[in-house]
Amino acid sequence: MLLLAGGHSSRMGRDKALIEIDGKPLIGRVWEAVRGGLGAGVPLWAITPWPDRYREVLPGCVWIEERYNEGPFAAFLQALPHIQSEWVLVLACDLPDLDAGVLGRWARALADAPDSALAALVPCAKGWEPLCGFYRRRCFPSAMQYLAEGGRSFQGWLERIQIFELSAANSAMLRNCNTPEDLSEQGERALS
Repeated sequence: MLLLAGGHSSRMGRDKALIEIDGKPLIGRVWEAVRGGLGAGVPLWAITPWPDRYREVLPGCVWIEERYNEGPFAAFLQALPHIQSEWVLVLACDLPDLDAGVLGRWARALADAPDSALAALVPCAKGWEPLCGFYRRRCFPSAMQYLAEGGRSFQGWLERIQIFELSAANSAMLRNCNTPEDLSEQGERALS
Protein backbone atom coordinates (compact mmCIF):
# COMPACT_ATOMS: atom_id res chain seq x y z
CA MET A 1 0.00 0.00 0.00
CA LEU A 2 1.29 3.45 -0.91
CA LEU A 3 0.15 6.43 1.11
CA LEU A 4 0.58 9.90 -0.40
CA ALA A 5 1.22 12.61 2.21
CA GLY A 6 3.01 15.36 0.32
CA GLY A 7 0.51 18.18 0.07
CA HIS A 8 1.01 21.49 1.82
CA SER A 9 -2.56 21.57 3.23
CA SER A 10 -2.83 25.24 2.22
CA ARG A 11 -6.64 25.17 2.02
CA MET A 12 -6.82 23.56 5.47
CA GLY A 13 -4.34 25.96 7.08
CA ARG A 14 -2.53 23.17 8.95
CA ASP A 15 -1.23 19.67 8.24
CA LYS A 16 -4.42 17.79 7.43
CA ALA A 17 -2.77 14.38 7.80
CA LEU A 18 -2.34 15.05 11.53
CA ILE A 19 -5.82 16.43 12.20
CA GLU A 20 -7.55 14.17 14.67
CA ILE A 21 -11.01 12.73 14.16
CA ASP A 22 -12.31 10.61 17.01
CA GLY A 23 -8.88 10.86 18.65
CA LYS A 24 -6.90 9.57 15.65
CA PRO A 25 -4.91 11.52 13.04
CA LEU A 26 -6.34 11.25 9.52
CA ILE A 27 -3.23 9.49 8.25
CA GLY A 28 -3.59 6.90 11.02
CA ARG A 29 -7.30 6.37 10.25
CA VAL A 30 -6.43 5.61 6.63
CA TRP A 31 -3.82 3.07 7.73
CA GLU A 32 -6.26 1.41 10.15
CA ALA A 33 -8.85 1.02 7.37
CA VAL A 34 -6.24 -0.58 5.10
CA ARG A 35 -5.13 -3.03 7.78
CA GLY A 36 -8.76 -3.83 8.54
CA GLY A 37 -9.53 -4.54 4.89
CA LEU A 38 -6.29 -6.08 3.63
CA GLY A 39 -4.88 -7.61 6.81
CA ALA A 40 -2.51 -6.53 9.55
CA GLY A 41 0.53 -7.79 7.61
CA VAL A 42 0.03 -5.62 4.55
CA PRO A 43 3.24 -3.62 3.88
CA LEU A 44 3.02 0.17 3.98
CA TRP A 45 5.05 2.66 1.97
CA ALA A 46 4.49 6.38 2.32
CA ILE A 47 5.89 9.20 0.24
CA THR A 48 6.22 12.63 1.79
CA PRO A 49 8.76 15.45 2.03
CA TRP A 50 8.35 15.23 5.83
CA PRO A 51 8.68 11.63 7.04
CA ASP A 52 9.64 12.74 10.57
CA ARG A 53 6.17 14.29 11.05
CA TYR A 54 4.44 10.95 10.67
CA ARG A 55 6.85 8.32 12.04
CA GLU A 56 5.09 8.01 15.41
CA VAL A 57 1.68 7.60 13.76
CA LEU A 58 2.84 4.95 11.26
CA PRO A 59 5.37 2.66 12.94
CA GLY A 60 6.82 0.07 10.57
CA CYS A 61 6.22 2.21 7.50
CA VAL A 62 8.82 2.32 4.74
CA TRP A 63 9.42 6.02 4.06
CA ILE A 64 10.19 7.46 0.65
CA GLU A 65 11.25 11.08 0.80
CA GLU A 66 9.48 13.05 -1.91
CA ARG A 67 11.99 15.06 -3.92
CA TYR A 68 10.04 16.98 -6.52
CA ASN A 69 6.94 18.56 -4.94
CA GLU A 70 5.12 18.40 -8.28
CA GLY A 71 1.87 16.86 -7.13
CA PRO A 72 0.46 13.40 -6.54
CA PHE A 73 1.18 11.96 -9.99
CA ALA A 74 4.90 12.76 -9.76
CA ALA A 75 5.00 11.42 -6.18
CA PHE A 76 3.33 8.19 -7.33
CA LEU A 77 5.93 7.77 -10.07
CA GLN A 78 8.79 8.42 -7.67
CA ALA A 79 7.49 5.81 -5.22
CA LEU A 80 6.32 3.04 -7.55
CA PRO A 81 9.78 1.56 -8.33
CA HIS A 82 10.28 0.89 -4.59
CA ILE A 83 7.25 -1.41 -4.38
CA GLN A 84 7.43 -5.02 -5.53
CA SER A 85 3.81 -6.26 -5.33
CA GLU A 86 1.82 -6.74 -8.55
CA TRP A 87 -1.01 -4.45 -7.40
CA VAL A 88 -0.41 -1.33 -5.30
CA LEU A 89 -3.22 0.30 -3.35
CA VAL A 90 -2.67 4.07 -3.59
CA LEU A 91 -4.43 6.30 -1.08
CA ALA A 92 -4.44 9.95 -0.14
CA CYS A 93 -3.75 10.62 3.54
CA ASP A 94 -7.00 12.57 4.07
CA LEU A 95 -9.79 10.02 3.56
CA PRO A 96 -11.58 9.88 6.94
CA ASP A 97 -14.43 7.61 5.82
CA LEU A 98 -12.55 4.71 4.24
CA ASP A 99 -14.45 1.47 4.68
CA ALA A 100 -12.22 -1.50 5.48
CA GLY A 101 -14.83 -3.93 4.15
CA VAL A 102 -14.97 -2.17 0.80
CA LEU A 103 -11.17 -2.12 0.54
CA GLY A 104 -11.12 -5.87 1.20
CA ARG A 105 -13.82 -6.46 -1.43
CA TRP A 106 -11.86 -4.40 -3.97
CA ALA A 107 -8.69 -6.37 -3.26
CA ARG A 108 -10.52 -9.64 -3.86
CA ALA A 109 -12.07 -8.27 -7.08
CA LEU A 110 -8.59 -7.75 -8.57
CA ALA A 111 -8.56 -11.45 -9.47
CA ASP A 112 -11.24 -10.61 -12.07
CA ALA A 113 -9.33 -7.73 -13.66
CA PRO A 114 -8.23 -8.42 -17.23
CA ASP A 115 -4.49 -8.57 -17.85
CA SER A 116 -4.76 -5.43 -19.97
CA ALA A 117 -6.08 -3.32 -17.06
CA LEU A 118 -3.35 -1.21 -15.49
CA ALA A 119 -5.53 0.26 -12.75
CA ALA A 120 -8.64 -0.64 -10.75
CA LEU A 121 -10.52 2.51 -9.78
CA VAL A 122 -13.92 3.97 -8.94
CA PRO A 123 -15.50 6.35 -11.47
CA CYS A 124 -16.10 9.91 -10.26
CA ALA A 125 -17.35 13.22 -11.68
CA LYS A 126 -13.89 14.10 -13.07
CA GLY A 127 -13.29 10.69 -14.62
CA TRP A 128 -11.72 8.32 -12.08
CA GLU A 129 -10.84 8.59 -8.42
CA PRO A 130 -7.04 8.29 -8.69
CA LEU A 131 -6.09 8.49 -5.00
CA CYS A 132 -8.23 5.64 -3.72
CA GLY A 133 -7.59 2.61 -5.87
CA PHE A 134 -5.18 0.00 -7.17
CA TYR A 135 -2.46 0.22 -9.82
CA ARG A 136 -0.51 -2.58 -11.40
CA ARG A 137 3.18 -2.09 -10.87
CA ARG A 138 3.72 -2.63 -14.61
CA CYS A 139 1.85 0.62 -15.33
CA PHE A 140 5.13 2.43 -14.69
CA PRO A 141 6.39 2.61 -18.32
CA SER A 142 3.06 3.98 -19.54
CA ALA A 143 2.96 6.59 -16.78
CA MET A 144 6.59 7.60 -17.40
CA GLN A 145 5.88 8.01 -21.12
CA TYR A 146 2.97 10.33 -20.29
CA LEU A 147 5.24 12.32 -17.95
CA ALA A 148 7.96 12.54 -20.62
CA GLU A 149 5.37 14.00 -23.00
CA GLY A 150 4.64 16.76 -20.49
CA GLY A 151 1.67 15.17 -18.72
CA ARG A 152 1.34 15.93 -15.02
CA SER A 153 -2.13 14.81 -13.97
CA PHE A 154 -3.54 11.44 -13.05
CA GLN A 155 -6.73 12.14 -15.03
CA GLY A 156 -4.83 12.83 -18.26
CA TRP A 157 -2.86 9.60 -17.93
CA LEU A 158 -5.89 7.56 -16.90
CA GLU A 159 -7.59 8.51 -20.18
CA ARG A 160 -4.84 6.55 -21.98
CA ILE A 161 -4.96 3.25 -20.12
CA GLN A 162 -7.45 0.46 -19.54
CA ILE A 163 -9.09 0.59 -16.13
CA PHE A 164 -10.95 -2.12 -14.28
CA GLU A 165 -13.97 -0.46 -12.68
CA LEU A 166 -14.52 -0.83 -8.95
CA SER A 167 -17.76 0.14 -7.28
CA ALA A 168 -18.09 2.10 -4.08
CA ALA A 169 -21.33 1.11 -2.38
CA ASN A 170 -20.75 4.12 -0.16
CA SER A 171 -19.39 7.03 -2.23
CA ALA A 172 -18.88 9.03 0.99
CA MET A 173 -15.82 6.88 1.68
CA LEU A 174 -14.07 8.67 -1.19
CA ARG A 175 -14.57 12.11 0.38
CA ASN A 176 -11.39 13.82 1.46
CA CYS A 177 -10.77 16.62 3.94
CA ASN A 178 -9.13 19.60 2.27
CA THR A 179 -10.75 22.54 4.10
CA PRO A 180 -12.07 23.40 7.57
CA GLU A 181 -15.57 23.12 6.06
CA ASP A 182 -14.84 19.52 5.10
CA LEU A 183 -13.96 18.85 8.74
CA SER A 184 -17.21 20.48 9.87
CA GLU A 185 -19.12 18.13 7.56
CA GLN A 186 -17.22 15.21 9.11
CA GLY A 187 -18.26 16.30 12.59
CA GLU A 188 -21.88 16.78 11.57
CA ARG A 189 -22.01 13.27 10.05
CA ALA A 190 -20.50 11.80 13.23
CA LEU A 191 -23.30 13.40 15.28
CA SER A 192 -26.12 12.13 13.07
